[in-house]
Amino acid sequence: MAVIAQLGDDCRDMVTVVHEGARLDLCYDSLAGLSVGDALGAQFFMAGRSVTELAAGRPPAGVWEWTDDTEMACSVVAELRSRGEIESDRLVAGFANRCEPYRGYGGGAVVILHEIRDGRPWREAAGAAFGGQGSCGNGAAMRVSPVGAYHVHNPGRAAEQTIRSAEVTHAHPEGIVGAIVVAVAAANAAAARLAGERPSPARLLGALTPYLVEGHVQRGIARARVLLGRSVAEAAYEPG
Repeated sequence: MAVIAQLGDDCRDMVTVVHEGARLDLCYDSLAGLSVGDALGAQFFMAGRSVTELAAGRPPAGVWEWTDDTEMACSVVAELRSRGEIESDRLVAGFANRCEPYRGYGGGAVVILHEIRDGRPWREAAGAAFGGQGSCGNGAAMRVSPVGAYHVHNPGRAAEQTIRSAEVTHAHPEGIVGAIVVAVAAANAAAARLAGERPSPARLLGALTPYLVEGHVQRGIARARVLLGRSVAEAAYEPG
């Protein structure tokens, strides 16, 4: 599939342009992977589901219901598909209008989205959460990988768009930075896919460095780098 146009004579100054159809294909694939992981993971909040059974090739019986993370990611993808960018007011209106608590939204998210649906400005609603600190949970990160995939070869743009997508519900800087690193990782993974490569974990984590600021996310990435090559059990236990 001829999807990449190379511009410029000197490879050091070369700009890579990925056509819109290919960007959307990557975005949709990211959403598909996100939704399957979300739906599978949600099965293990139920009694009687065994990770040992899953590892042995016996996943839980369907149907797997997806959660709020997929629901909100669908709104993100809809914005990218229709407009090619994230505009915070439009996105959060979609979040609020499509909020169905049975999908497993956190209590704080339900309050924020219901207040926005009732007319409260999103900056006020999101900023008031957790005693005025804003949420630093992982919700913004859980829904954002399609933004990174769509902005393949432009992780800086992915980061800027991620801020717009995150701040409408997660006003705390840590919640926003956590989303940025997921989007940047997704952008780099998508670029590697187009190049026919599989990036090493060290390379993928290294690409996040310019987007980190001192804080919990930065320290978590540093711990993850130390754990490269360790067992899955160690990697799961150490960061928590």
